[in-house]
Amino acid sequence: MGIRKEVLQEIEFILYEGGEIPEVCFWNSFFYLTSPPPEGLGLTLTQEELKALKQAVIERYLAIIERDLTAEFIEKPFYRGLSRAAINVRRLKNFIKNSGLEEDFKDGALRRKLKRLLKRFEADLKRKSLSLENVATREEVRDFKREVDGL
Repeated sequence: MGIRKEVLQEIEFILYEGGEIPEVCFWNSFFYLTSPPPEGLGLTLTQEELKALKQAVIERYLAIIERDLTAEFIEKPFYRGLSRAAINVRRLKNFIKNSGLEEDFKDGALRRKLKRLLKRFEADLKRKSLSLENVATREEVRDFKREVDGL
């Protein structure tokens, strides 16, 4: 059957306008799609559609975390830092757990991706003659690594 146009539109909304807590956007989309008219569209979502909506939340979280692990953004007003990235990793873990997606990520691919982002961040900082200690406390670094290791 595939994913219907209305669901694809909500996926795009989550990905590009999902805010700082994308699962809020997920639930708004879910209720819009499934609530009967006039509040919503009254759709019954397939497992494929529901999983695609959840995957959009995960991708949005990864984009937010990557933003806060991008050295070029350090001086920008939207940059939140390593401590905020750790909070978002925790939120991501909770979303995966609460959404029943733990089995999908047991292979460690998500953990490896986040570790690569941190390594790239450190390398980019080094090119700017900075280190993690210049942009985060030891505790913030430790918290981030602990959250990632818990994925």
